[in-house]
Amino acid sequence: MIAPGTGPNPVRRLAGPTLFSAMLATLGLVAVLAAQPAAAVRSPYLDAVRRYGPGTEREAVMALQAVRLTDPDEVSRELDARVCASLGARTCVPQRLTTLGDDVRTRIIATWRRDYPRALALHIETLAACNPMTEHAAIDVHRGVVLRLIVRLDWMATQTSMPSTITTLPAAGRRLLVWALQLLRDEPGLASTLDAFGADRSADVELRLARADLDVLRSLPDALEASLRRRSVVAYTQREVMRAQEEARVLGQAARGYEAVLAADATGVEAALRLGRVQVRQGRLEAAAARLRGLAGRIHDGQIRDARQAYLTALFLAEVEERLGRRAEAVAQYEAARRAWPAAQTPVLAKARLRALEGAHGEARAALATLGRGTPDGPSDPWHGFDNGQAWRLPAAIAALQASFEAL
Repeated sequence: MIAPGTGPNPVRRLAGPTLFSAMLATLGLVAVLAAQPAAAVRSPYLDAVRRYGPGTEREAVMALQAVRLTDPDEVSRELDARVCASLGARTCVPQRLTTLGDDVRTRIIATWRRDYPRALALHIETLAACNPMTEHAAIDVHRGVVLRLIVRLDWMATQTSMPSTITTLPAAGRRLLVWALQLLRDEPGLASTLDAFGADRSADVELRLARADLDVLRSLPDALEASLRRRSVVAYTQREVMRAQEEARVLGQAARGYEAVLAADATGVEAALRLGRVQVRQGRLEAAAARLRGLAGRIHDGQIRDARQAYLTALFLAEVEERLGRRAEAVAQYEAARRAWPAAQTPVLAKARLRALEGAHGEARAALATLGRGTPDGPSDPWHGFDNGQAWRLPAAIAALQASFEAL
């Protein structure tokens, strides 16, 4: 997957219609292109979409960036109107599609089955490649495109002729979009998107988890400072009081959000792990210890096999044990964290610090001597991206989507 911040110069900020009115306009498009065989339908945009696949992600992203989209509805015209016109259909309105001949309708749907999954993955990758500091307009456009693709895929999923690879795409698209926005730490975009998806009431626990993750994002220092600036709070004493109050408020919302996710799915590791971390920040150390020890027991019993989750559980539990004055238990957990993720330096440094505080300087030096001996591949420390919510799931999710692609 392309790393954030590697995109081109920003494009103009989107100033189009609302999503609802845009959907109506999209569904009412009348094709004006001359009929030609579907395989011959070409445009820079469609070429980028059809170039995308395992191993060709970067060149497809670069091709899409070169198109310089400024209006999400351009994509609807390419994927719907152009394709329908090439097969002799004058409109892509769903109700009218059912009146077409079986051969034309079958070919249109077959084309959509090939193009839409690729378009979804390509726009997610391109969104994730945007620089969140400078490419606000590009982020808006690609987010708008994905929202429109999901609306269209929701309709496709209701058609009896669609395979499971299409019917499962709307839910996958919602998650992918949320995770990409988490990667970018786009707080306004996340809030708007989760509202559009009805995350608070959604049956998808991943969306409800993301809602709680958003509150954690809002509790970070930069977000709190931005909130105070918007309120024009100037006095230092007042700022400190209000910052503490706002942090407590959003952390409380996050805790309730994670508890709601666990009420719906008591086995959820991410929700339990993140709730434990929030409880640490709230100063609820005993509650956090109990929750994290429960996860550690599941790891020991083999119920949890994910190395990242095992690492973070041990790391967070070690901090709690240390703050509760149980240094031996803390050292044991730092050692467990290192075993779970050998490349990480955080548990090594923490263990060395504890040994030094105890006067065991030889052991501290021995621990520090092991730094840099971890595995060279993979992220050095999962803790570094923890505040990005579930963005760590993006690479595997995109690979799974790619595996569903039909041949062109």
